[in-house]
Amino acid sequence: TYRRVVRSATVIDQTDDLYHLNLSQDSGLETPEGSFGAKEITDAINEFPDKYRIPFSMHVAGYKYGEIAEKMQLPLGTIKSRIFFARQQLQTRFADYR
Repeated sequence: TYRRVVRSATVIDQTDDLYHLNLSQDSGLETPEGSFGAKEITDAINEFPDKYRIPFSMHVAGYKYGEIAEKMQLPLGTIKSRIFFARQQLQTRFADYR
């Protein structure tokens, strides 16, 4: 029944400090100190020039490539490459923290 399925899928944190509740289950991180704070990532994104920051931020917010291209009045390929470049820069910047 539905209750059995839901109950069996429920994750109960058995750790002493209950810190695993705030980590995604597949993050591969053992402690909250091992994960980045949203502020660090946001600061890194805000350092991008507008031509990369704006489309990347819109993409993260859920806009589709076509919607971003239309809003910024740029070709679709340009938007895709700028988002790809921004993603690459973040991966490079935070590569040591994996």
